[in-house]
This record gives sequence, structure tokens and C-alpha cells, in this order.
Amino acid sequence: MFKLKADSINLFDFLGNGKTIFEIPVFQRNYEWGKPQCEQLFSDLLTAEKEDQDHFIGAVVYVTDSGKKMSHIYRIIDGQQRLMSLILLLKAISDIDAENKDEIEEQYLTNKYLDANNHLKLKPVDHDADAFFAVMNGKEYNNPSKVVENYNYFKKRITDSGINTPQLYESMDHFAMVYIELTNDPGDENPQIIFESLNSTGVSLSASDLVRNFLLMSLDSENQAYLYKEYWIKIEQFFTTNAFTEFLRHYLIMKTHNLVKRNKVYDTYKNYFHTHNLDSEAALADLYKFAKFYNEMLNCNTESSEFNKILRHVNVMESKVIYPYFLMLLEMRQNSEIDWDKLIELAHIMESYLFRLKVCRHATNGVNRIVIALCDKDKAKSDLQKNEIYKLNNSFPDDSDLKNSLLEVNLYKQRNNLAKLALVVLEENRTRETINFDNAQVEHIMPQRLNNDWRLEVKNADKINDQLGGTIGNLTLTMYNQEIEQ
Repeated sequence: MFKLKADSINLFDFLGNGKTIFEIPVFQRNYEWGKPQCEQLFSDLLTAEKEDQDHFIGAVVYVTDSGKKMSHIYRIIDGQQRLMSLILLLKAISDIDAENKDEIEEQYLTNKYLDANNHLKLKPVDHDADAFFAVMNGKEYNNPSKVVENYNYFKKRITDSGINTPQLYESMDHFAMVYIELTNDPGDENPQIIFESLNSTGVSLSASDLVRNFLLMSLDSENQAYLYKEYWIKIEQFFTTNAFTEFLRHYLIMKTHNLVKRNKVYDTYKNYFHTHNLDSEAALADLYKFAKFYNEMLNCNTESSEFNKILRHVNVMESKVIYPYFLMLLEMRQNSEIDWDKLIELAHIMESYLFRLKVCRHATNGVNRIVIALCDKDKAKSDLQKNEIYKLNNSFPDDSDLKNSLLEVNLYKQRNNLAKLALVVLEENRTRETINFDNAQVEHIMPQRLNNDWRLEVKNADKINDQLGGTIGNLTLTMYNQEIEQ
């Protein structure tokens, strides 16, 4: 049974605690509320004003800690978006309501006798700090910011509402919330458990959000800030949210030698962390190392131009299923266990395997299993190439299968620009010039729409075109973005 304190509380009672800083930890999301959420909050205020009764506005979860000069730190685990918006709404009211301005600011927005955080009660994440401080100090802020945008939105709604500001201020006293307070005392429940419980009931967070909070939430502010800036923010800059989650999934496949489903990334990471007795810094350092590898693969900008070429081909085929194996190879090269020549040799085999599977229209659902097996390098007994060939042997399309497929398969209609890729690869092996895949165009020698000249010159032209028009023998590559006259 975990130890916590939970109850309902009036908003003003919550904000009115003296010498209290509501700190949004560095690893939390930036302030992201948009117009729909602010509209709803202001609508709640109008409802509270009209009905003159308490109105529930949600929950806030925080970890308590002691600060300097007998201050209290509330580190917000959940509810930071709403709390920031309520502060902005109060600030908007105070800037219009001259009668209550001093009371609002001194009681609920600032700590008059506490220098920390520029006397402000709310401490946002770094991304929002400059904009928030500008708003709270009545200064201009010219960069795009949800903080400024929503503050201005509230000011306009207050002015347009037709309700005097003292009334709106009093109506905010009807806002009621639920608070869940945790402490950092040994033996108390890890705040992450509470956070996960909240997430399971509808808070929309990605696997990367959950992993970030898992690694940083239990640390003190100083360590949180250090590890966040030293590792996490650098990792985050590499990826969009979806790519980040996919990186974590591929990382875990490489590490655990097991298939990891997309909806199990966070649970798998937690288990991996605990099984290997990791600490937050070691875990983040390792994630950062592999995130750099992953980013290089996504953008085809490793130190090796030859490997970059292979990566471009793999990415065109949308065959990132092979990434866990490539991550392992890149780490081995970094550790001088293999050199670039060996890595490229191994990567070429995999590239050929993936291409042949697609051209020969063989099932690709077994590739995951092969990749998982290849990531267990200990079983390779130091001979990676022999191990790779052994794992691929039963499903590797041979030259005869490939030749027959190239003669018969309508490559032009295959997914992932397979015809263009085949022609680009042929061209790359004929010349040293770099082929720009995006600018290259596939053209038909016998055109897709035949005119009478073609029908006169070629017997059964329509039948031949139907059978062979999309095969590699009838396709060519041009670098001109224009129609070729037939």
C-alpha cells in the first residue's frame, strides 16, 4: 500500500500557499494547450459565474520537496498544462482588474518574500520560461509562443464577455480540483507508478514520454536538469515522436533479442532497465549513443559513403526492420570489433536479401525473426558473416529466382519505387557518378499508352505491353523532369 495524500481543494487555497514554487520538471512537455482547451477553460469559468457554485476542473499530481528559506517545492507530475493556463487566466484578469490586481498578484501569482524564480510561483520548463517571465512582468515577447498566445486569448475573452472582472475573479473561487501529493521520503511510492496509473486512464503520452519520465522523475532537480540537458534533449532533437518510439523499439530488439510490439515499448524498456540493474545516467548515455547511430541511418550520413548508399537503398525499400542489426554492427565498429569493410560486406548481403525478397514477391514476415537472431552476436562465435549466411540460407532467393522474376514481374507497379531503385542501382554500378534518387524518373521504352505506329511496328503490341510493359527490360531512367516524346 503506497503512501500519499489526496483530497479536493479550492484553486485559490492551492495557489495561495505561501513561499511555494510550482515547478514543472525540465523533462515535462512544453506548454501545448491550444485554443480549444482555452475555450473550454473559459467556458468553465462562465459556467461557474452563472451558476454561482463549485465547478470541478481536474486533478494535479505533485511531489513535495523543501527549498531554500523555508520554501516549498511542488514538482508537478500531472496537470501542468491546466495549471499554467489557470495562472495565465489569473494574470489576464489581474491586468484588467485594477481593483484586485495587487491582491491577485501578491496572493496567487508571486512569492513576495521569496527571491527564487524571480518571485514567481510557477516555474515552467526552459522552453516556455522567457515567454512566461515576459507575460508575468508585462514585457513584450515577439517570438511564437503558446504562453503569449493564450494569455492574449484570455484577455480578449475577458473584455468581450461583458462581465466585470471582479465578478470573474470571484467566480474563479468556485474552481475546485483534486490534488495528489507525494513525497521523496524513502519507502513512499515511486511517483512514476502514480504517473503510469494516470496515463492508463486516458492521459495521452507516447512511449518516449513515458521512458523519459521513468528515467528522470525520481531524481532531484539538479540531476534531472543535468541528465535532461546532457542526454535527453540531444536525443529528442534527432526524432519526431513516431520516429523516437520506433528507435526505442529497434533499440530494445537489438538489446533483448526479442520481438517488441509497438504498444509494449515502455513496458519492455522498464523490464530491460531493471533486469540489467541500470541507473538513469548509464541508461541515458547508452540511449544517446545508439540514437546517434539511428539518426545517421535515417539520414544516411555515417562516416562511410558506401554504407550510406546501402542505407539509402534500405530506406527506399522501407525495410527499417533491419535497423536493430545495423545498430549492433555500428556499435561493434565503434568498439573496433569489426572494421568498415566487414560492416559493409555484411550490410550488402542484407541489402541484397531484402531486395530479392521484394522483387521475387516472397513473404517478408520472417525477416523480424532473422534480425532478432542476428542481434545475438554471442551465438555467432565471432564469425558474423558465416552466421548471417546461415540464418538467411533457407529464405534467400537465388540468382535463378531473381532472374526469372526480373523477366516476368511488373516491377513498375511494385511498392516502394522498386523499379526506380533497381535502375538506380544498375546505374550506380555502371558509373562513378552519384545518382540523385529523388530527381530520377522511370520511363517506359514501349509506352504505357500505345499509338498506331507502335501497333503497326510490333506484332501483338497490346498483349506484349500488358505482359512485359512494366518489367525491368522495358524501363529506363531519366534525370529530366519532363515527358519524353514517344
